[in-house]
Amino acid sequence: MPTLNALANRALGSPHHRIFGLDLLRAVAIFITVYGHAVMLVPPAYRSWHNLPVSAIDGVNIFFVLSGYLIGGILLKALLDTRKPFALGHFWMRRWLRTLPAYLVVLGSAVALGAWQGKLPAEVWRYFCFSQNLMTPHPAFFPEGWSLAVEEWFYLLFPMVVLVLAGLTRSRRAAMAGTVALFLVLPLVFKYYQYQQGKGLDAALWDGYYRRVVAARLDAIALGVLACYLQHYHTGLWHRLRRPGLGLAAALLVVTFLYPKLGPNVLFYNVWLRPLLEGATVLLVLPFFSQLRRQHYTPSMRGLTLLSLISYSMYLLNKSVLIKLVLEPLEKSVFTPYLGSGGWLVAYALYWVLLLIGALLLYTYVEVPFMKLREVFEKPKAAASAPELAATQQ
Repeated sequence: MPTLNALANRALGSPHHRIFGLDLLRAVAIFITVYGHAVMLVPPAYRSWHNLPVSAIDGVNIFFVLSGYLIGGILLKALLDTRKPFALGHFWMRRWLRTLPAYLVVLGSAVALGAWQGKLPAEVWRYFCFSQNLMTPHPAFFPEGWSLAVEEWFYLLFPMVVLVLAGLTRSRRAAMAGTVALFLVLPLVFKYYQYQQGKGLDAALWDGYYRRVVAARLDAIALGVLACYLQHYHTGLWHRLRRPGLGLAAALLVVTFLYPKLGPNVLFYNVWLRPLLEGATVLLVLPFFSQLRRQHYTPSMRGLTLLSLISYSMYLLNKSVLIKLVLEPLEKSVFTPYLGSGGWLVAYALYWVLLLIGALLLYTYVEVPFMKLREVFEKPKAAASAPELAATQQ
């Protein structure tokens, strides 16, 4: 069996065809996410201090905008090729082979263990068609599934709406712009309805009713598609935003960090403003990071690129599997009884080690084979450009 170092080197391959700036953003996003979940292993007295360094932005929001940006590039390339119709089935096949296999492996394992323990939710079937949080709060079982549901419904609905509008307007550019606008507005309408009905208007409930519901979060991915649209149709503006965008994003980060701690009416802010401000922050840094390339990779840069590559597997494994099923039981039954108050430190250290190893194995033996399987359905093509090659790895 290959060593972990060999697996890491195989996963990295030659990273020079990739866009390092996007890998860096993805690495930051997964670190914020799994670091935030690691607080579950930290004693209550230290939890507020533990999460303070990453409390300015939600890592999942970064993933959403990045996903929209990359998907927008794929859709624009297909829609602008007027020589042939947009192959919707082909697009879905590539997306599903990229996202579903690892998800089903981890979800299937959680379902099997839940059934064995007699703790399986009655409507677990909803997780297999991503309907568990369409318009209602996500169940407690397998909480990672909420963001995957948002992504999968976006992949399903967005290109369909583009094609319908393209047929009505006879303009693929107008169809793309109209679809982005629609996906930005409709979640606000849904949230307004929820707000008027008085649903989730409690500090302990807003996250479930607004942050983790599909109908309320499609706008985050649409912001990424908007970024791609601006890059393609307003290239001059995109390049001019390269440096100023960083400054504007920094200012928004200050707001998202301080307002929940100092501002009035935090519930209203969290429901209406925070998701949009965080999405806008990522959009504003994309002109810089999407053009950040490196010819020579240092060891730390290779490490960040590897973190980006295995980020999806890290997300799937970190909470439901490692924390809930492995480390919390070990901390209560072994580490704390035998090591006392310092037992949580052993569980915390094991979390990072097992997470990186487990994600590398899941990426190597599940994600990569199915990504390669996508190419079986492709006809031989001429060598793709660097940005296209980078996008195919998503």
